Amino acid sequence: MPASSIGFWCSVVAHQYFARLQQKLAELDITSWYYVLLVIEEGGGKWSQQELADRLDLDKVSMTRALDHLGDRGYVERCSCEGDRRKHLVKLTPKARPLVRTIRKAYEELNDEVLKGVKKADRAVFMEQLMAMVENLRKEGLPVTVTNKRVQA
Repeated sequence: MPASSIGFWCSVVAHQYFARLQQKLAELDITSWYYVLLVIEEGGGKWSQQELADRLDLDKVSMTRALDHLGDRGYVERCSCEGDRRKHLVKLTPKARPLVRTIRKAYEELNDEVLKGVKKADRAVFMEQLMAMVENLRKEGLPVTVTNKRVQA
């Protein structure tokens, strides 16, 4: 197999990584959107749905689906913003707290598994390089939104 396509190999890693993550979290009542919960926790209930979508590089439809899915299970809620009635902030519910700890632990274990044999300092450099690749692919600072739609070249 040719090793010339960064995109192909990143895709292979992403698919295998996510499949392994789903195995680790099989006992949960959600099968996706794990990372969304971690980002919502990071925001501490101060980020709107649009701000979350921007941070996650998700389009509006995907972000809405994620929040609806997580909200239906009682893990997130949308709250009115005092300064802007049009804006809804997203926060975790108390029910989500133990779930977030489980998800965070699964990510840490999986990262250790995937990066087995890689020195801690090299792990940090790898993440910096990966983030640099994402930034290099963005046009004019705009996010490359994750979508299920076919991208037109």
